[in-house]
Amino acid sequence: MLGDEECAACGKPSLVPVEEHAEALRHRKVWKERILALVLWAAAIALGSSDLEWAAAGAGGLVLFILLVVLQNKQSEAQYRIQLHQLFAGHEEALIEGLAMDHEAAVVVFKEGDKPLAYEMLREVGLLVHTEQLRIDQIVLLQSFILRKDMDLMLEPLLLRRFSPDLAHYIGEIAKIKRELLKERTFRYVLVHELQILRMPQGEKIMALVTGAAVRMKRYVTMYPHLVIRYARLLPKERFLRLCLIVHSDPHRNWGEVGAEVYRIYQEQYRHDPDFDRMSSMSHLAAASRY
Repeated sequence: MLGDEECAACGKPSLVPVEEHAEALRHRKVWKERILALVLWAAAIALGSSDLEWAAAGAGGLVLFILLVVLQNKQSEAQYRIQLHQLFAGHEEALIEGLAMDHEAAVVVFKEGDKPLAYEMLREVGLLVHTEQLRIDQIVLLQSFILRKDMDLMLEPLLLRRFSPDLAHYIGEIAKIKRELLKERTFRYVLVHELQILRMPQGEKIMALVTGAAVRMKRYVTMYPHLVIRYARLLPKERFLRLCLIVHSDPHRNWGEVGAEVYRIYQEQYRHDPDFDRMSSMSHLAAASRY
C-alpha cells in the first residue's frame, strides 16, 4: 500500500502494481481461450472429408471466433474485476501480513519524528485496513499537529465504536476549522457518548462546537433537536444567528422545544441586537413548548 520500490517481506525489487498483474492475468486468459478456439477450428476443418464440410467448418469457425472476440471485449471489465478479486482472495494471509508491516513502518516513522509522512502512510494503509487500533493511531497522530483548514483532513473514517477522549477532542477541533466534515455518523457518535464528553475538561465546549456545526443545515437541526435544545445557549453569536435564520426560513413548521429555546435565548441575549431584527416577528415560537 505504501508504494515501496522493494518488497518489505522478501526484498525483491521491481514490484508490479496489483492492477497491472490482474490485467495481465485477464489478458493471458483471453489468449488461452482464443488459442483453444483456433485449435478446435483447425481440428474441425481437418476432420472434414469434402469441400462442403471444409467450407462449412471454416465459415462456422470464423463466425464463432469473431463472436468469442466480441464477447471477450464486452466482458473485459468484469473479467478484470474477477481476476482482481481472485488475487486478493488467494493471497489474503500475505496481504494481512504486508499491511501489518506497513502499519509498523508508519509507527517507526512517527517515532523518528516525521509526523506528516507517518500520517500519510497510515492513511494509505487505512484504505484497506479498518481496525480500531489503526484509527486510534491516526487520531493520536493528528492530535500532535496544529490543524489547519487547508489540510487534507478526515473525520468519519476515524470514528470508533467505543468512546475515546482523543477522538472527542479531535471532533471538537474539526468542528472549529472544518465543520462540513461533521455528518450524521459524527452527530450520532457525540450523542451516544455525550455524558463521557461532558466529563472531559473541555467537554461542554466540544458539545457547543458540534452543535455549531449541526446548525449549518436545517436537516441536522430537525434530526438532532435535543442537541440543539441543550447547547444552543452556548453558541457564539454567529452560529446562533445561523440557527435563527433556519427557524425563520420555515415559519409554518412546528419547531416545538427547539423553537421555544431559540426564542428564549433571543429574548435573553439578543433582543436589542440589530442583527436579530427579523426574530421580532417570531414571537409565536414562545408558545411552541406546549405542543
